[in-house]
Amino acid sequence: MNEIVTPKSLGLSREDLPNSYIGRAVPRPNVRKLVEGRATYTDDVSLPRLVHAAFLRSPHAHARIVSIDTAAALAVPGVVRVFTGADLAAVCDPWVAVLAHLKGMKSAPQYPLPLERATWQGEAVVAVVADTRAAAEDGVAALAVEFDPLPAQVDMETALAPGAVVIHPELGDNLVFTRTAETGDVAAAFASAHKVVEATFHTGRHTGVTLEPRSIIADYNRADGTLTVHHSTQAPHMMQNVFATQLRMAESDVRVICKDVGGSYGIKVHVYPDEMAVACMSRIMGRPVKFIADRFEAFGSDIHARDHRIKGRLAVDAEGRFLAFDIDDLTGIGPYSVYPRTSAVEGNQVVNLAPPPSCCRTRRRPASTAPSATRSPPP
Repeated sequence: MNEIVTPKSLGLSREDLPNSYIGRAVPRPNVRKLVEGRATYTDDVSLPRLVHAAFLRSPHAHARIVSIDTAAALAVPGVVRVFTGADLAAVCDPWVAVLAHLKGMKSAPQYPLPLERATWQGEAVVAVVADTRAAAEDGVAALAVEFDPLPAQVDMETALAPGAVVIHPELGDNLVFTRTAETGDVAAAFASAHKVVEATFHTGRHTGVTLEPRSIIADYNRADGTLTVHHSTQAPHMMQNVFATQLRMAESDVRVICKDVGGSYGIKVHVYPDEMAVACMSRIMGRPVKFIADRFEAFGSDIHARDHRIKGRLAVDAEGRFLAFDIDDLTGIGPYSVYPRTSAVEGNQVVNLAPPPSCCRTRRRPASTAPSATRSPPP
């Protein structure tokens, strides 16, 4: 089955497309099963002995986890088990989202569930596993978790200032990554300019809203030591390696099944702590564990992006020709760089995609990325 391309179908006007594109049939081999309701999404998969996971999430941007009382939750009908960060750390190694070619980049080790502190509002802190999702949510409601709120760093403009709250003291400061590219004598170009134009731009943080939310079923088989994961993801081969590495398994013992995916937009190409927690819980329990993020959870825990403050200066001569430009981009990413591609990509791309040297005599285009404890995980 094919889909006919029209300007309207692409959200464009007729003038926006070359004639060669109009009326062209684009193959869509999966359309028939989708329109007939025969697609297989992660939530459609049903396995024997399947249990459901729900998470208690931090109401604070930054807080110490003082105590977790699970007694009432375990007494809820249908609840099978409650997991804390320490429980999962026994079977899962932490990950650090840095790339070797981004020199000087740093981020703190991250676990499926935090061990001592919650560092962003919405972070999963405790997991409840039950026979049904409703019972798991009732178990979450019955948990008694005591938090000690700590000073939070919620503004990227002040995250690097002296005296700022450092979210991970062992890193020294809140700067994850910085890069500067400079050509020519920028200072001289601005000093000799006929005019200097300056502007500051702010782009709002946002997230994708997929028709199918983040979804995962992890099924660890104790009999043969294998892990099968049904996953709504853009990168099944990457996740196979991640699950194997973090759970200390051979890659050949991990299988990731990714059938139909109801939208992604970059949302489903990252490693999420709550999804890693599902794999850990299955590994510990030896039975399939399912987690489907609801829309409320998605808004609070799906990756966010595009939170930038860009200051730009442009030097021109009396004829209006560009002499130099200076761009300073500051990006807020949250308390952790996202694994494995990292959160330095956006700031780095500002440097890469700035106008080429041919348009100016001199140029400077720095970019830096600063974390802060915000409502969402790092973009």
